[in-house]
Amino acid sequence: MCGNETECVEVAVGEDRVLARDSKRPGPSHLCFAAAAWTEFVHAVMQGELEGP
Repeated sequence: MCGNETECVEVAVGEDRVLARDSKRPGPSHLCFAAAAWTEFVHAVMQGELEGP
């Protein structure tokens, strides 16, 4: 998921969870989300339901 080529989020989708990390920091650190929570988050972003900076 990239807005441009320098600011990307790498996502690995599993059966019951989703792992996400910053592509500029590919070390072992990542965020883990329940698959349903990730789906809700992506939907909210795509619908413009979240406010950002």
